[in-house]
Amino acid sequence: MKRVLLPVLLVVAAAVMSGCVYEYTEQDGYRMAVINEGFPVPKNAYEVKAEDCTTVIAKSAKYKLKGIGDEEGTPPEDYLEEIQRWGWTELEDKRVGNVHYFEKKGKIMSLIIGPNIFDVFEMSDELEL
Repeated sequence: MKRVLLPVLLVVAAAVMSGCVYEYTEQDGYRMAVINEGFPVPKNAYEVKAEDCTTVIAKSAKYKLKGIGDEEGTPPEDYLEEIQRWGWTELEDKRVGNVHYFEKKGKIMSLIIGPNIFDVFEMSDELEL
């Protein structure tokens, strides 16, 4: 009986685990970032240990999300559009590689996209762009 039950349990466990993969889709929507209530992150992004703060970074959050970016750090276009819908303006002239800067009411946020992971930073007032 145990020999029959073990393979069945393994198949069920594998099916359950594969259903828990966090993947980027526009349809899942967005929520507030843990470090700034006014900055959106994909709703199904999984928060992981953030980077340490520095004199130019006031707060930081790191998220895992399959399909969020490519090797060049290009974010999905609909995510950039959602950030703008939330009132943020991209400072395109300040962009450096995969580091995107956004401004809203004097606050600067930085978004760094990588393959299946992204960082959101609230920049300190000491930052000079």
